[in-house]
Amino acid sequence: MKLLISLLLLSSAAYANYSNESELTVIMNGGNTESETWNTKTINTYVKDNNTFKLGGHYSYGKADKELNARNWDVNTRYERSLSSKWSIFAAAQREEDVFASLDYRWNYDLGGAYSFIKSDKQSLHSEAGYRRTLESDLVARKTNGSKLRIYTEYSKQQNENLFFKLWVEALPNLSESDDWQINFEPSLNFTVSKMLTLKVAYLHKYDNSPALDTKNSDYQYTTSLIAKF
Repeated sequence: MKLLISLLLLSSAAYANYSNESELTVIMNGGNTESETWNTKTINTYVKDNNTFKLGGHYSYGKADKELNARNWDVNTRYERSLSSKWSIFAAAQREEDVFASLDYRWNYDLGGAYSFIKSDKQSLHSEAGYRRTLESDLVARKTNGSKLRIYTEYSKQQNENLFFKLWVEALPNLSESDDWQINFEPSLNFTVSKMLTLKVAYLHKYDNSPALDTKNSDYQYTTSLIAKF
């Protein structure tokens, strides 16, 4: 999986309708406490006529005093078809794994639509809604299959030439079990360093109302990342 994420990060722009956005976060501590944390994330986008194809993923790895304390990753792909300047439909698939959340694997399959409320050079606001089918297994081989609704909203605003704000919120109510629902959100500030490089400061929070046994409801992460766009 490290190799796959590395290859995605090294993708380059071969033609005008292809783009890549990759980010890297590295935290190293020494002395009384030795720790290291690596976070990588990438998204590759190809647009042809009214069709958009995306392939992306992330990998997180962390150690404290030589003991592994974080490891999770995902690979995702998405196809989107534009119907008008406001409306589009999409299909997506994602594979996840998180050892420290007792997640052996999770497959997510999405079908839905998206609507753009605001789209300009200065700000944008769009929402997505659809159906998600989830197949997963924890580390003690307990398997579950379920149906969810997925509701996603993203807002971004260019504050000035060098400062960009973004907030996304994702809600996942479970149609199979009403007590099992999730909500994720991430606000971030992006500072332009150059035409290709951006510094990102973000807070990611993931809440699961019915987590795996002996795990917590919330996972959160503060990051300062360097983003490269091609």
